[in-house]
Amino acid sequence: MPEGDLPASLIHALALAAAVTAAAAPAEHANAQDPAPASQPAADSSNQTQGSAPAVDAAPQETTPAATEAVRPLRLDETPPPQPHSVGGGYVHQFSASTGDGSDMSADRFYGSFSSRMIVNEDVTVSLLMGYEFDWYHWSGNPMGVSNPFGDVNLFALQGRVAVKVAPTWVATFGGIFALAGETNADAGDSLYGGGIASIAWTPSPDMILGIGVLGVSQIENDPIIIPVPVVHWHFAEEWEVSTIRRPPASPFVGVDVAWEPKGSKVDMSLGVGWQLRRFRLDSSSTASIDNGVGEDQSWAAFGTIGYDMTPTIRFDVLFGLTFSEQLSLETSTGRQVSSTDVDPNALLGIFGSIGF
Repeated sequence: MPEGDLPASLIHALALAAAVTAAAAPAEHANAQDPAPASQPAADSSNQTQGSAPAVDAAPQETTPAATEAVRPLRLDETPPPQPHSVGGGYVHQFSASTGDGSDMSADRFYGSFSSRMIVNEDVTVSLLMGYEFDWYHWSGNPMGVSNPFGDVNLFALQGRVAVKVAPTWVATFGGIFALAGETNADAGDSLYGGGIASIAWTPSPDMILGIGVLGVSQIENDPIIIPVPVVHWHFAEEWEVSTIRRPPASPFVGVDVAWEPKGSKVDMSLGVGWQLRRFRLDSSSTASIDNGVGEDQSWAAFGTIGYDMTPTIRFDVLFGLTFSEQLSLETSTGRQVSSTDVDPNALLGIFGSIGF
């Protein structure tokens, strides 16, 4: 079964920058024929998930799903993958939960990603990745003292990336991120941010990738953030692996998974934990203190997935889980916090799909 990059979420605005990702943002699943570690060690979006990035890690992934009995990353000097492009999408419903003071929140979240990879030569791979997340928040009561703190939020991230084989088992990756995060009617120019990522990964055997990356991005009306991005993918038993880079395309989560991949089966399962951060520009408001202000939504999630490889290039993942330690905040247009609240744990249910071509 597949393995992959860090999520769109990491680029995802670090949830689309989070990761999403988020924007955009941003781990995806990649075919055993993908030339990783060149494609794998890089962080997108992430989750990510400021979104990602998604997440955004916001954030898009290079993904070519496949059902294979023996999955391993290939060296850059091996046969190029037949599907260098990938399109992914997903939907997650976050069920209603209390935000205190008799108020409740729920959300519908939609994700999209695209990646394209070009092998320049046996030592260099160039990738373009894009991630998008649309969050539709639903409220009752007056959370944080406002009837509708924020509504329709768009998170988008674009990442360019170059991976270079610096030794037979080492790959260095460098990339730049351009992202936008804001409500539908927010000023686009005030919703921009960006940054870059660098990583180094070591593949001592076909069953292991170890590395570390550093993601640095600006934040809307806040100081830039710099975070380490661990890269771990270890096939520690015949049908088991632990990974920080195993996610469906367009996933908003940045974290770690333990997966069971039965030999010869098209179905696999995983348990994981992930982080999301969305920071975005608000549009004009009748509440003066948050007019053109900033919203933030940060949370953790524990979840399970059931994946199915319909064909070597088409894959679906069903996700179910629980969001916890979720914090919401509202800030002025200059980044001064006006109010904040905690959200009770709430259930998640979603589905993701991807096509490689």
